[in-house]
Amino acid sequence: MHTIESLLGLLINVSVPAFAIASMLSMGLRTPLRAFRRQLRDRRTVFAVLGANFVVVPAVGTLLVWLLNGMLPHQTGEGFVIALCAAGAPFVLQLGAMARIPYGETAGPMAVLLLGSILFMPLVVPFLLQDVSVHGWSVAQLLLGTMLSPMIAGIVIAAVWPGWADRFARIAGGVAAVSAVLMFLSGFGANTGLVLSLVLSPVLLVAAGLVALAFVAGRFAGDLAGDTLTVPDGPAILTSQRNIAAALLVARTGTGGADGDASIVVAILLLSAVGFVMLVPYALGSGLLRRRRAGEKISLGVLLGVVGPKSD
Repeated sequence: MHTIESLLGLLINVSVPAFAIASMLSMGLRTPLRAFRRQLRDRRTVFAVLGANFVVVPAVGTLLVWLLNGMLPHQTGEGFVIALCAAGAPFVLQLGAMARIPYGETAGPMAVLLLGSILFMPLVVPFLLQDVSVHGWSVAQLLLGTMLSPMIAGIVIAAVWPGWADRFARIAGGVAAVSAVLMFLSGFGANTGLVLSLVLSPVLLVAAGLVALAFVAGRFAGDLAGDTLTVPDGPAILTSQRNIAAALLVARTGTGGADGDASIVVAILLLSAVGFVMLVPYALGSGLLRRRRAGEKISLGVLLGVVGPKSD
């Protein structure tokens, strides 16, 4: 049993950075520079999305975690706080495709949020988690090396070899998907007893509440956004799906091997899993309604955002 847990621990050490690098490389390969330029010109949308993700969600969410800390076993609250500070999740691109949101309206803001997370997390996470040793410079180096650099590399490759960009993006996306599955399996498998204890506690209800809080904050940001945003619930999905890759990188390395490291990692994975369960049905349902209104032919591939829409 000890050998299996050791292997699972080794697997999560490999799968977390692999997921981060592959997902950001795929995102960069699929996102042209014009998407960033167009989004950055709309300052109203940028400030609304930044405010929801780096002011409302971390501040209100952390306050709730502190108030409910007596209900949260181990260091679950610390894991939630790290996840609340991490924005710009690559999986938002797939959720946006399911919800029939224009690609630029998810890719542009997501890239802005990723850059914001690289600046925000090294400064704010150590301040919020003073009882856990978090090394700000280590966090910055992690995010720069495993998230920003692959995204920039993808953008450059797509600009230099546009004919190969889609093929490379599919390969990177496949690696990211496999890494994500291994990440969840190894993270939960290496801490089975802890996972069971958390599932039987109010932790899942708190996680669902935090996801709902982020969704509401993002929805208000959508109402305050500028003219480049045509789907107002896009920022809600963008804000609800926290950046699990960035959060796990911080938890695994940025905390310097804290005693509660396993609890923090499991809390981040649980919050992500709860968000996935809540957001995927919403994205599928809203996407179905929009496709019907547009008179599109609907197939399973279209609903899942795997293939493009087919109009009559």
